[in-house]
Amino acid sequence: MLKILSTVSFITCFGVVSLLILLGIFLPDVYSEVVPFRFYNVLTNSMEPTIKTHSLVLVKTYDGNTQIEKGDIITFFANRFGERIIITHRFSHTETNDEGEIVYKTHPEGTDTLDVYETKREDLLGIYLFQIPYAGKFILFIKSAFGFVWLCQIAVILLIKKLIAARWEEKQTCMNGLFTIAK
Repeated sequence: MLKILSTVSFITCFGVVSLLILLGIFLPDVYSEVVPFRFYNVLTNSMEPTIKTHSLVLVKTYDGNTQIEKGDIITFFANRFGERIIITHRFSHTETNDEGEIVYKTHPEGTDTLDVYETKREDLLGIYLFQIPYAGKFILFIKSAFGFVWLCQIAVILLIKKLIAARWEEKQTCMNGLFTIAK
């Protein structure tokens, strides 16, 4: 009974964790409504050596009440050449722009040269907690069309292996039964 209970609890925990990981990868907006943390992939070396390129960073979602201090690493939306992208840089200070809005000034690691982006409160996504070095490469691969097909192939192979093992066990049980009857 204890073995069945532990197996059921393991499968349940594994299922919940797998669901959260899949939601975080394929449906990040749904994930962020459920969990106040989110993973982002660092694609450039602007934060090295603190955060390695292709690392996966865990960010606590910014809720408006969170206090950001000088030197904190934050993740935010920025407009780069007309494209809205996500950037993770160090927070430096706040300024007021010509329209009277508060703008958050940031800079990459290893330099005090400020970014040219006008990051406003609504652009803030969260505050950096920790990183998983180079895990972002795997996530980028899985999110690609080829990676998705590869993942599906692995799932099919594991299902076939399970079916073969079940059929083999069934055959062995039948054979053992025949030997018992023959004696």
